[in-house]
Order: sequence, then structure tokens, then C-alpha cells
Amino acid sequence: MNGAERICATLEALGLRTVFGLPGTQNVVLYDALRRSSLRSVVASDEGAAAFMATGYARAAGGVGVLTTIPGPGFVYALAGVVEARHDSVPLLWLTLRQPDDGQAFPLQRIDQLAMATPVVKRCMQVEAPEQLADSLIAGYYEALSGEPGPVLVQIAAHLLVRPAPAAADDVTSSAQGWVTPAQLIERLRSARRPVFFVGQGAQGAAAGLRQLAGRWRAPVLFTSSGRGVIPDADAFAFVQDFSFGIGLALPALIDRSDLVLALGCKFTHNGSAAGRLRLPSEKLVRIDASPDVLAANYPASLALCARIEDVMPAIQQAVTEPSQWSDGELADLRARFAQEREEPIAHEPTMATAVSGLPVARLFAAMSSAFGRDVIYTADAGLHQALTRRYAEVVSPRGLLCPCDFQSMGFGLPGAIGAALARPRATVVACIGDGALALSLGELLTAVREAVDLVVVVFNDGAYGLIRRQQLLTFGHPAGTDLHCLDYSALAAAVGCSYFPLDADPAEVMQAVMRTEGVRLVEVVLGEPLSLGKQGAKAVLREKLARSIPDGALQVLKRALRR
Repeated sequence: MNGAERICATLEALGLRTVFGLPGTQNVVLYDALRRSSLRSVVASDEGAAAFMATGYARAAGGVGVLTTIPGPGFVYALAGVVEARHDSVPLLWLTLRQPDDGQAFPLQRIDQLAMATPVVKRCMQVEAPEQLADSLIAGYYEALSGEPGPVLVQIAAHLLVRPAPAAADDVTSSAQGWVTPAQLIERLRSARRPVFFVGQGAQGAAAGLRQLAGRWRAPVLFTSSGRGVIPDADAFAFVQDFSFGIGLALPALIDRSDLVLALGCKFTHNGSAAGRLRLPSEKLVRIDASPDVLAANYPASLALCARIEDVMPAIQQAVTEPSQWSDGELADLRARFAQEREEPIAHEPTMATAVSGLPVARLFAAMSSAFGRDVIYTADAGLHQALTRRYAEVVSPRGLLCPCDFQSMGFGLPGAIGAALARPRATVVACIGDGALALSLGELLTAVREAVDLVVVVFNDGAYGLIRRQQLLTFGHPAGTDLHCLDYSALAAAVGCSYFPLDADPAEVMQAVMRTEGVRLVEVVLGEPLSLGKQGAKAVLREKLARSIPDGALQVLKRALRR
């Protein structure tokens, strides 16, 4: 085999099935090998979208996503998606090429790729000899999965694609060892009277065991956004509190009453801890995670154990032999308080417009939940619609909510949904995105249609970068640079060859019609600006005028007088 063929054969041997990227002059040999392999090659509109697709694929499948880019511009285009994967602990195998050094100044498309990638990937690997190729791919694959998962870059000297390349010297199977349960963990579990689980993305692979254990132990389960779906939102022991709009009062009350908080696969990052406002007393906190760096960060624990949650779950199940002392009344009261907080209207929340004018957005998500059944995956982009999705979408299955979490790249929602749909073709995948985010990734509608992906795209159309415009109005009373050109989504759907559904009737009826249709379906939801936002904007204008017209000393006196 030549190097390109050896790459494909090694990926196949690792059990990988799909490669995302774009062909270019430098990698035509690789794409010809892909054509002749069993691997599915998915070509995106640009490498950034390809990276998001690989990330969505990996998160939905619970495995490794494969990305390939040409060197130079293709490499640079992919960076935002790769950084997102790094922040969100997503395993990617990123294959790129190194241009040959011809000794001339100002070489074509030549940049220091390793220097650019080193801060944003787990590891950079450089392949300079044919006998290194297969072993490097295998090592990169397991590095992407080990500890805290993340992207690994394998940079291959371009000439190796056409050189003979031998098979790997090592077996492709992992040599991971078993994990021994410390006695301290068993003791803490057995002595707990009011335990609480706090689950993150690292617990997704142990979802079945955790759901069984939560019911048997009678232990409430809290979630980071990427931990949603480990047990269904509707489960009696699921206590859902999204931090997009604060911590609320019910969650601190639950933590106060507990005597053990068992955090499984949680990084407790900025978005996973409400910017650090979440309070978790160290004497109550026990953390288990596959990464020692994660365990050492942000929230000190009285006991921290480095292990994969899948490996430790059987030992936890064996250790728990008696139900907790949470009473039915306590749990029912606390869960009702969680539900009440989620149902309270958000300040200045937009409502649906057109024929369903004034209906809350929650009604749309309830209609989607009813129509789409028990195997649904929601993806969202960066923006106000993500906060609405995280708040109102009912997540019913593991890996059922895929959002950019701690880098918040705009442009993830649609390509991430395509990747998820390819990873789990039997699921109903729903991309919830804003009109600004769709403008950034319009070309991926063509990709979805070309790849015959079964996908629902719900675009929230408010004619603006809504979250930023909202911040501007509340702070200054005026928007700046956030208004968008009004797009004819019906014409867009016709142009790319997908179905179009305006939300111009009862949301339940529209969503049932969407569910009866196959292929790519574009649903337009027009949002209206809440009256309260305009009033707050007027107050912001007045504040700004007063601040400019009144001397500082007099303004402070006026503020003190108003407070009295």
C-alpha cells in the first residue's frame, strides 16, 4: 500500500467509518484512496464546518471523529472547530499534511502549523517516515480518547502519501488496564444518607448503569449541559437546572440538604459552574474523572479519583446496597421547585410571531417533544436560541443535547447536527439555530441535502444577532451592527432542495407535519421583540443621557437621593 491507502486501512482497522474534510491539490491521492476504501467521505463547504461535523459525529457516537485538511488555508479554516472540540473534551483525529521544503523563500501556503496547533490540541504528532505512519495514527487515536478526550493532530509529510507504507508494528487494540476501587470510595458511598449525583459529559458512556443506580439508591441527579440525557429529563430522579439564566434557589437547597455530591465526569468549567458561582462544599464533594488535570481544577474535593466512569460504575453499583434516606416528600418538594423555576418566564424573553403571535417559545419545544418521540438529538449554535433550547428542550436519551459549551463558536449548530445524524441515522436530529448562525453556515444545507441526511433545521428568525442586540438595548438603548438582512427562507429551501415549513399554525400540527416528512426540513420560527425589552432600552437611553449631561458629583448625589 502507498501512504494514502495505509491511512485508510488503519482507520478501518480502528473501527472508524466516516472522514470529514475537503479535497485539495495536496491531498488528491488521499481522496482517491478514500474513494476506494469502505470509509464514507463527507465533504463540507469549508474546513471549519468539517471540524464541527466531526465534533458532532464524535459526541453523538461516543467515539472519535476524523477530520482531514489540506495544509495552509484549509488547516487555518479548521482551527475554530478544533478549539471547540478541545474546550468541550471531544476526541478528534486531525490529519493534515506538511508541505515539502524546496529551499526557496516565500513558499506557497507554508506556515508553522505545529506552533499554531500546539496550544489547542492534546498532542501534535509529526510523521516523517513511512514506517511511522500507521503506528502514529493508532497512537493518535488512543491519545484522543485517553484521560480527558480531545483533538490530536497528526501532521504527515506530503510525499509519504505516494510512498509504500508498511502495516502497524503494534496491534490496533487498546492496552488499557482495569481499575481497582479504593476502599475510601466504598466507605463514602455506604455512609452517605442523602447522596446527589452531578453528571457531566464524561458520564455519558455509563448512562444505563447510572440510571439504574439512581433509582435504586433514590439519589437526585444534577447535570451540566453536556451531561444532559444521562438519565431522561422526565425521570423521577432528574433535577434539571440550566445555568444560562442563573443558578436559582432550588439547586442550592438540594446541595444544602445533601451529605454527598458525587461528581462524575464534570469539568466544572465557566459554563458548567455558572462562572464559578455554583457552591459545592469540598467536604461533601467526591469527584471521579479520567483526567487528573480536571480533578485538580476549580472545585477541590475531599476525595478525587482518576478513572473512566464506565470503568468505575460496576464498583459503585456493588457498593450501594441500601436506598438513601431521601424521603418521598423531600424529593417531590425539591423537584417541584426545580420545575417551577424552569417554567418561570425569562426576563425579556421573545415570543413567537406571525400567525401564532404571542405564544411562548416553550410551546414550540413542547410540540417538538411530542412529535419527535424518544430518540431525538438537539443541537444548538451560539446565541439566545441556545439558551432557549437548553431551557425548554426535553432531553430524553444519552448524548441528546449537543451545544458548543466552553468556546461557543458560532457555526457549530448545523454542521454539528449533520455529523450527529450521520453517527446515529435512526435518531431524529434537530438543529436549533438562529438566523445569524444559519447565515454563517448556509452552505451546509447543501451538504445535508447532497449527503441525503435526515435532519430538521429550526431557524429562529428575529432579524438580528439577537443575544448581542438584547445586551446592547439593555445597556445603551441602541443596537449597533446586529441587524441582519431579511432572508426569504422559502426561496432558500427551494434553491437547496429541502422542504420548508413556516410556523404559521398550531406548533403541534406543524411539527407533526415535519415528522411525517423525510430528508432535510427547514422550519422558520419568526420571533417578536418583547415589549419589556423596548421599555428597558428607553430607560438605558435616559440613563446614558443623564450620565453625559450631569457632572459626576451631582450624578452621585442624585443616585443617593433616588435610593432613599
